[in-house]
Amino acid sequence: MYSESSNDFYTKMGAKLHYKIIRDAGKVPLVLIHGQGMCGQDYEPVLKKLSSDYILYLIDCFGHGDSEKNADLYRCHIIGDAIAEFIQVEIGQACVISGHSSGGILAAYVAGKIPQFIKGLLLEDPPFFNVQPGEFENTFVYKDSFQVFHEFLNQAEETEYMVYYLEHGYIYNYLGQNYFGKDWAHNLAEEAREKRKENPGRIPTLNKVSAKSFHGFVYMDKFDDQFAESFYTGEWFEGVSQDEILKFIQCPVVYLKAKTKYGKDGVLWAANSDESADRVMSFLKNGKRKVVRCGHDIHFEKPRHFIKALKILDKMMKKY
Repeated sequence: MYSESSNDFYTKMGAKLHYKIIRDAGKVPLVLIHGQGMCGQDYEPVLKKLSSDYILYLIDCFGHGDSEKNADLYRCHIIGDAIAEFIQVEIGQACVISGHSSGGILAAYVAGKIPQFIKGLLLEDPPFFNVQPGEFENTFVYKDSFQVFHEFLNQAEETEYMVYYLEHGYIYNYLGQNYFGKDWAHNLAEEAREKRKENPGRIPTLNKVSAKSFHGFVYMDKFDDQFAESFYTGEWFEGVSQDEILKFIQCPVVYLKAKTKYGKDGVLWAANSDESADRVMSFLKNGKRKVVRCGHDIHFEKPRHFIKALKILDKMMKKY
């Protein structure tokens, strides 16, 4: 019988992690950790299929959804330790863990932190080695996210992030300059401003732009911008190194990577370069890499590939 429940877990330090449990026929616990700006519910396209094999735990990371909002918590080791504590206390048995984007880095951290509780790890396009200051300046995520959030936080004229993003973000200005005209981004921003006034709290449908293009804004009203700022400053990785996060993983790993792509201006339009992806694989003792031709949100854009990757991981775990 399919069931869904919402719950709050309070860590030893008193910080709230909100999570959902979805049960059906599955028996193996699967922890799903979303990427920046999203929340656990972002896994909606794969939940029904996955629930036949797993008990699903959908976590809202600090700064997202209904979890604690406090900039002091936005560190990899703090969030990772909280998730590790959650697994030990609430689940209490070995589980599979999967993380998307920054959630993939967290999932890797947890796998190395409590190896006795992690049977298998699915890394969904985590931006290892292209996500810290000194690494990310020529990447899409920096130019279209971290830098834009930083500039938004340091101005006072515009209060709507979506409007500011459309006006100043990288991708819409890039498309405008190369395809649709220099005023295109500005006009989109003005259209979004008017529609947000008419329907506050709703993501507007804009002329000539696919609704899927704004998927990243669906949960933005419950996102703390300071989370993005912690990446801009590099504070998110305070006290940890990417090499060590990967080095301590012992379980089987499937590394699900979106195909590497560069813009005409040489900007990396992917979470990882091929060189960074090779570096990730060099640390995995029992890992397989699967490349998918799609954008960054594989579970949303190509749910069949995400489910297939978990089936591959299941076979690896049985042999391990």
